[in-house]
Amino acid sequence: MVSYDSDHNSTDSRHYGSLPRHDRRSFSSNRTSSSSVTLTSGLAPENNAEPYAGATFEAIPSGIVSFHHPHSLQSSSFLGTSFNSNSLETGGRNIPVNEPLIGRSRAGSRSSSRNPNFRFFNADELNDAEGASTLENTDFNTEWDPMPANEQQRLFGSETASRRSSIHSFSPRSSQSHESYQGHPLTKADALEQQQRDIADAMYAASTHSSSSSSRYTIRNRIPIELDENPEDMDIRSTSVPLAPSDDSNDEDIESTMSNTHEDNRKNTHQDEFLRPIFHDKFFPDHPANEEIQRFYISEEDLVIGIAGYKYSPVKMVFYRTLCILTCGLFYLLMLWMPSKRVAMCGTRCPLGKAEWVVVENEFGEIAIEQVRREWYNRPLSTVLHNEANIMKTNGTDTYHHHASEKNPNIPILVSFHYRYIKFIYSPLEDIYKTNNNWADLDWTDLKNVYSGLPTTIQEDRVLAFDKNQINLKTKTTVEILCDEVLHPFYIFQIFSIILWSLDEYYYYATCIFIISVMSIMDTLIQTKKTTRNLAEMSQFNCEVRVFREGFWITINSNELVPGDVYEVSDPQLTVFPADSVLLSGDCIVNESMLTGESVPVTKLAANEETMHQLVQDFQEAQISSFVSKSFLYNGTIIIRCKISKGQSAALAMAVRTGFSTTKGSLIRSMVFPKPVGFKFYSDSFKYIGVMTLIAMLGFFFSWLQFVKLGLDRRTMILRALDIITIVVPPALPATLTIGTSFALNRLKKKGIFCISPTRVNVSGKVDIMCFDKTGTLTEDDLDVLGVQLCEPTSRNSFTFGKLINDVHAIFPKFSLNDCNSPQDVRHRNFLMSILTCHSLRVVDGELLGDPLDFKMFQFTGWSYEEDFQNQQFHSVYENRHEDSVFPENTDIIPAVVHPNGDDPNNKFIENDPHNFLGIIRSFEFLSELRRLSVIIKPSTENIYYAFTKGAPEVISEICNKSTIPGNYEEMLYEYTHSGYRVIACAGKILPKHTWLYAKKVSREDVESNMEFLGFIIFENKLKDATPATLATLDNANIRQVMCTGDNVLTAISVGKESQLIRSKNVFLPYLNDINDQHLITWREVDDPNITLDDVTLRPIGSQVSDFTMAVTGDIFRVLFSVENEFSDEYLNNVLLNASVYARMSPDEKHELVEQLQKLDYTVGFCGDGANDCGALKAADVGISLSEAEASVAAPFTSQIFDISCVIDVMKEGRASLVTSFACFQYMSLYSAIQFITISILYSRGSNLGDFQFLYIDLFLIIPIAIFMSWSKPYETLVKKRPSANLVSLKILVPLFISFIITFIFQVVPWKVVQTKQWYIKPVVGGDDAVQSSDNTILFFTSNFQYILTAVVLSVGPPYREPMDQNKGFIVDILISLLASVSVMYIPSTSWLGELFQLTEISAGMKYFVFIWVTLNYFCQLKIPASVKPYFKKRRSSKKYKNIMNDKHLETEI
Repeated sequence: MVSYDSDHNSTDSRHYGSLPRHDRRSFSSNRTSSSSVTLTSGLAPENNAEPYAGATFEAIPSGIVSFHHPHSLQSSSFLGTSFNSNSLETGGRNIPVNEPLIGRSRAGSRSSSRNPNFRFFNADELNDAEGASTLENTDFNTEWDPMPANEQQRLFGSETASRRSSIHSFSPRSSQSHESYQGHPLTKADALEQQQRDIADAMYAASTHSSSSSSRYTIRNRIPIELDENPEDMDIRSTSVPLAPSDDSNDEDIESTMSNTHEDNRKNTHQDEFLRPIFHDKFFPDHPANEEIQRFYISEEDLVIGIAGYKYSPVKMVFYRTLCILTCGLFYLLMLWMPSKRVAMCGTRCPLGKAEWVVVENEFGEIAIEQVRREWYNRPLSTVLHNEANIMKTNGTDTYHHHASEKNPNIPILVSFHYRYIKFIYSPLEDIYKTNNNWADLDWTDLKNVYSGLPTTIQEDRVLAFDKNQINLKTKTTVEILCDEVLHPFYIFQIFSIILWSLDEYYYYATCIFIISVMSIMDTLIQTKKTTRNLAEMSQFNCEVRVFREGFWITINSNELVPGDVYEVSDPQLTVFPADSVLLSGDCIVNESMLTGESVPVTKLAANEETMHQLVQDFQEAQISSFVSKSFLYNGTIIIRCKISKGQSAALAMAVRTGFSTTKGSLIRSMVFPKPVGFKFYSDSFKYIGVMTLIAMLGFFFSWLQFVKLGLDRRTMILRALDIITIVVPPALPATLTIGTSFALNRLKKKGIFCISPTRVNVSGKVDIMCFDKTGTLTEDDLDVLGVQLCEPTSRNSFTFGKLINDVHAIFPKFSLNDCNSPQDVRHRNFLMSILTCHSLRVVDGELLGDPLDFKMFQFTGWSYEEDFQNQQFHSVYENRHEDSVFPENTDIIPAVVHPNGDDPNNKFIENDPHNFLGIIRSFEFLSELRRLSVIIKPSTENIYYAFTKGAPEVISEICNKSTIPGNYEEMLYEYTHSGYRVIACAGKILPKHTWLYAKKVSREDVESNMEFLGFIIFENKLKDATPATLATLDNANIRQVMCTGDNVLTAISVGKESQLIRSKNVFLPYLNDINDQHLITWREVDDPNITLDDVTLRPIGSQVSDFTMAVTGDIFRVLFSVENEFSDEYLNNVLLNASVYARMSPDEKHELVEQLQKLDYTVGFCGDGANDCGALKAADVGISLSEAEASVAAPFTSQIFDISCVIDVMKEGRASLVTSFACFQYMSLYSAIQFITISILYSRGSNLGDFQFLYIDLFLIIPIAIFMSWSKPYETLVKKRPSANLVSLKILVPLFISFIITFIFQVVPWKVVQTKQWYIKPVVGGDDAVQSSDNTILFFTSNFQYILTAVVLSVGPPYREPMDQNKGFIVDILISLLASVSVMYIPSTSWLGELFQLTEISAGMKYFVFIWVTLNYFCQLKIPASVKPYFKKRRSSKKYKNIMNDKHLETEI
């Protein structure tokens, strides 16, 4: 939910210091000092329709638009480094409100630091390599600025936020050349407003010729003409400079040339030879390829990758293939698992521009080998990559072009490769690969050329440059999936084991394991196919669209759209936007829940030239500003309604990004390539497997020595010794890690909680701190209007608040809005008009849609809202304007109107009184940085224009005339916010000029200045029913709770106290001191400002306060964690450890808070509504989005339970899953140990277990037990202690070793005892076919019970899982296993089953001894290992926050 009193545009200020940034040209060199361009300057014809604006424009925060990491690039000198520029004055101290939260690299910075795990590349290589990014002129450690320059300009003025790109100073002149694109103006022409409508209408006429600008740049053959004419003797150098077009060239020749390009490629096969890398220098003689490696920063994913160029070496390839053949493919397998070694074996490093293939490694050590593609292009560099070199001076005016030049070279061959669905294109100018995801054509800033559509020539170029407009995930074939599975180390080990057992004549066992493995592979195949198919279906979309090309409307498939295509969005058949686009005419209401998880409708308005200028600038920053977002249509979002502007026949949009370059494409990429989860349990598990492998190798060695002593034949020795490895490292061991998680996911799904990242389930069991959004998460989405507080004049020519009015009819109890008899009536009437009109609602299918706050406010009035109002003429909008020559189209405009509701029995206003009809002439959308919304309205029969504004009280007070603000303003605001109410302030004024032209031209700055304060609207935000109980449960479990909201800090504190999130009696708020004070911030108690915290230690001064918490506001948070802060790490840690409320936090500040908490080693959970919390949800270790969607890209978990009770379910299941995975892993380890001891003892006598004995143990006992152990549901209570995730620790390893010793003793004793019996039968040394012996039988019987009883010991119930007796499946399985094992003991050795199990007879007394002995074994196993655990408890926690808190506790005691 978007709130009026929320900040929504701070950057995710992260920088990385481990790899220094390579020197690159400064972005600041392109800035100008152009004057301020107001929000409303520049009118396009489509804007004559009634605009709708409001909070919903900010529905997609920067954290979604720029995916993960919304960086707005600006030079560090852009805002200056002193506190004197663009600062927020608070308490005499200037604080930089628009400085990056975390920016420059410096010692002691608390910003996120990157810990790369490169294996193929080394640090020096990447340090020295040239760097590039998906953003121009940036790298992974570039300084970031929190908001786009466009927003800074609105907030801080033109001097500070001047346009950074020189494109804003261009002057208009359109190209008339058919031969080459000569450049055109970028600022508005004098009559552009009149021309655009004619252009748009002309687009629907049956034009017989293309626009005058159909040729945008020099057109030449796709294949260099010199190559075609004389490939042997041609001078290749000529292709690197512009080829002058022939004087008699024309459009027909160009089109003919382009249409035959692909045919020429097919016919002239000899030309393809010149695409080989060895000819690179001939085609790029002025730009030789030298760089062999480069660094690249994918800013959307916050990922650093290294790229190295390689070519095949014939000698190495022959050697590699020979080794593969000689080793029967084993060497191939080894190289498959070690790709870095494979690269060295097959290729030789070469310059990037000449590479046949490239090696790409990301910072997590994941290596990919991508083939480089070469294709004929023969166009200037600026047509495929961003290049500012195409700006030139023409007759003293800055223009741009797409001609080849020294700084904008021609690209005869397009060299590219794809990595993670991102296209990397080689730039000969910089000798590195770059991307064009955020490429923008400067031609878009001239709407005249935009409306003319794209010629076919350019469309074909852009298909080559940007690929088709499709998000088609590469789904592997069945054969490919099977190969991937079969060649996985786990299954290779399975195959090795099956072959080994077959050679050892364990045919039954090998066959059963083979069948199980095949079933497992088939199950994996089916699940993989199903998952990839679902994801592919979700991502793939195509439809028919009408596109304007070459002067005609044609219908094409949406996958043929390219950036720059103009298409119709008002087509009834179009329900989803097929590409990221900009709305050119009309207006749309869309549903962007696919991106945000929130279904609040969003209205989009047509762009004007200023919007297009800002769009081009935003694309270079990868952050769509809120100014542009009101016209930006995101790919995949649903069209609710599309309205055509008056006088036009269709609503139009222009595609600006296609395919995987779109917002949807990036989100799909983030789902396909999630970041690895660095959870200790998973890393420890593989370490543990490694340790067990070493033990297996030792077992192999000692078994070999024993077999040599026994004189076994070589074949038996090898098979038996290798068999030890399959015993110590059981093939099923890795699979046990996922059993508990799979059951937990199914249980969560039944509760309406869905997960797209299964590895996060176990992580949720370790959560230390849970952060909550407030509105829509802790409290209800819907706000109820408690009442209004009007500002009333007093006798002393001042103002004060009146009584709280709960009934809207008591605000202005008259029959007509024109009936005012006193100044008080006027102010009451104005306040009523403000709440009637100052909103962002729209009518769709007869239903009001919009922001919930606006809806509740308007519902409170009881009036009606209509669009296209036809019941009564709206006077004076059409009369006496004398503007027909300037705005002839205005005669058809009918504003949205509010009027009394005749169906309301309590309504006192005369329904047909023309004075009671208010037309909304113009709206100024809600901007999160301004935190307010404004409208211009006009009564039907009066020639007066009013401006009304509503927004955050602290913001509204700044734009009002101080004399109109009541003296008790702050006291009244404090009273309501301290009581937990939501307060919105209203203000208004009469515009100085009463003309339509002035109302449409006046700037927002002029409207929102010197206003009269009118009053407060008080909203009641009720807690959700589940909130207090859930928070109490978390508190009892010692899980810290934090509120992170954009709301007022006092409101947040009140809600915190009401919900019991705040249990401390004293809450301290921060206050900024004067710049000359010794300490920047003072912390004062919210109810008693005289009580303060020590400025250094942050402990209460005096003994009267013992229990306290802190509340931090967004502006203080920025000051605390800015790189130029004056605070020590100890001070900042104290804030993070003690603060329970973070208020006025923007989405990116929430993201930053999560990361700061993670640096203290908190396992952080975040629960929000999915809209403004997307960045924090993704950054958190466990993100839970409350959304209707079954799977939201906003968070790993999506809950259809719309309250925070789902947090308890996730944590319970996480703890149960973690403990289950832990128990299963330990069980499989002890199972291996038990069998290892049994086999080792038998090997010492030259014997072994029988085929069916192995089968019985593994299939009948182990597998069912492992499965049913995982069936345990979570315990009903969350306890304070969290389960351990550390497998490699003395606390775990020592008890496990003791269990190993106990197992050894309890097998050796009966083995020794049986040897003393008269009926003892010696084993046959080396007799695989006849293993019958008393040693075999007694060890088989004893170990069977050990397998079963060990499972009982490890089946931990409370406090993390339900009691064992509640797991019915496990109890039944254990009973059946015990009964079967007892029954096996009484099978006659001469019977069919006895022979099958290869048993020998033992006495009844020995059987009783075994029963007693294994019972004693059970109790020893249950008590002894557990008793030693306390002795190995860690004295100091590995968690940083715990150590800090423990140290503080010790200091307090001392």
